Amino acid sequence: AVFNLLNGRFVQRYKPSVISFYELCSGALFITVFLFFSDGLTKDLFQLAPSDWGYLLLLALVCTAYAFIASVKVMKYISPYTVMLTINLEPVYGILLAFFILGEREKMNPGFYLGALLILIMVIANGVLKNFSKRKEAQ
Repeated sequence: AVFNLLNGRFVQRYKPSVISFYELCSGALFITVFLFFSDGLTKDLFQLAPSDWGYLLLLALVCTAYAFIASVKVMKYISPYTVMLTINLEPVYGILLAFFILGEREKMNPGFYLGALLILIMVIANGVLKNFSKRKEAQ
């Protein structure tokens, strides 16, 4: 939450690509230092098949960097709170999509349904409260 609030402030002054560059580089540095001190940074980590490098680049550039830059850029137009609600809905979207693909073979426990319900209630409440405050300001 704090991370998105900071991004919401930074995006008003800096380009989203610059913000994302520094944040992703910081994350990569942190992971590298962590792996170094936990003895997880070995040469086996970098031995990949040639096709894996292509998939890794696709995931890194499109699914991570582009998506992250876009999520920071959108904060120029909507609040960080709304962005966080949307991001929190991602597991719900994924599970619903898996349900339609896999059918009833995958069952969720009651905790999932409670969590999904809470997230949906928050999304609806966010929209209702924003609409209410806009109407109040207009009067």
